[in-house]
Amino acid sequence: MLNDKDLEKILNTKLPALTIKDIHWRTEDSDENSILFYRIGDDQKSQDLFIDRIQKTKFQWLITNKNHKKIPKNSTVIAEDQWPEVQKAILDKIYPQPRMKLMALTGTNGKTTTTDLVLQLGGIIGKKGLSIGTLGVRENQKTILDFGLTSPSYIDLRKFLNLYGKDKDFCVLEASSHALIQHRLYGLHFDAAGWLSFSQDHLDYHKSMSSYFEAKCLLLKQLKPTAKLYVPSEQLELFSKISQVSTAVAMTTPIKGKLPLFFQTQFNRNNLEVALSIIQDVYKEDHTFNFDAINPPDGRFYIRPYGGAYIVVDFAHTPDALENICKGLKETFPEHKLKVLFGCGGDRDRTKRPKMAAVVDHWADEIYVTSDNPRSEDPSQIIDDILKGIKSKAFKKVIERPQAVQTAFKELKDNEILLLAGKGHEDYILIQGVKHPYSDIKQVDDFLARKAK
Repeated sequence: MLNDKDLEKILNTKLPALTIKDIHWRTEDSDENSILFYRIGDDQKSQDLFIDRIQKTKFQWLITNKNHKKIPKNSTVIAEDQWPEVQKAILDKIYPQPRMKLMALTGTNGKTTTTDLVLQLGGIIGKKGLSIGTLGVRENQKTILDFGLTSPSYIDLRKFLNLYGKDKDFCVLEASSHALIQHRLYGLHFDAAGWLSFSQDHLDYHKSMSSYFEAKCLLLKQLKPTAKLYVPSEQLELFSKISQVSTAVAMTTPIKGKLPLFFQTQFNRNNLEVALSIIQDVYKEDHTFNFDAINPPDGRFYIRPYGGAYIVVDFAHTPDALENICKGLKETFPEHKLKVLFGCGGDRDRTKRPKMAAVVDHWADEIYVTSDNPRSEDPSQIIDDILKGIKSKAFKKVIERPQAVQTAFKELKDNEILLLAGKGHEDYILIQGVKHPYSDIKQVDDFLARKAK
């Protein structure tokens, strides 16, 4: 832990000489009373961009990672491995961490749902909670800040904890593999955690499943000495794998009895098991929970009846997530025909596209292939990659997602379930850097409202 003398030595200036009022990592937020952290990339374009931005930016002190001939005098260059520790030392002064319990959830799928379940279960036993993750900063089933990422930057996270956590008993965080490996949860020590699932995703970043697994294992190093990491009782293989690297791993107890519709699928039952284990472990309270009082988080198994049919919206955007939701729907509604509408995101792991298609090909009776977030890629090329995994089932290819959804609505009949997968809570389609307003949930609500007239 850095003390003031260590910090002064690194910054090469006396702390009393700095009237630090804030700390930022975005140039557009910085002002003359702020410390600005700015990472310079290795390529020439990044260095040219640094020069242009710094000339237009106000700051009291600049901290960066590379020497550059145009670095101003009021600046310090530090090594990459000092980056999180120096940030923490300054944040501890400006945004001290409130005294509250901390929990974390990791897993390829299930983080958002389980984070929200922990928040709701904590509220049921009278504890004031905060959650930070894909749905933003939330309290009392309401989003109070949407920052647009699964995990915020470390600087922003510490600010959120300080600004919104002062009157809270606990905070539950989504711990993505990116956040863990990029030190976005640096210095936080958790009272309990959960690891929900592990399957292919983010290989465009991690390159291999072993590297992806190692990134998630970093969460184990941030558990308090007596804390446990819970794994669903059904995930025997995952439990065994984590047990080889840690004795802190524990398996949940299966929940018996009839549960509300949302929890009748195995994957959501798993999520509930982990959330319940975490709350009971941290607070050691004997409480009978009414699971009917729990609401699904935005865009996760959002289900609406339509005559003798159902329409479901879910964020499932990995092979495993699609497997879970499709299998769960077939088991919960065995007499219904399953129709699945899905796409794959651009500028992401291309190898999972045919794998996602193969899952849908296995479970669905009919398939609609369309766009998700193409980003900078050609949507037609993404769909061509997807179609390599469809071998046996009839499918319709409709590039524009709104048109695909409306087509699926028109063709929906009694005793059928239509699953709109991949967008969930998102209210946009990202094309060439531009967010175009769009929501699967709104499409469903508008369609049902029209039919109700």
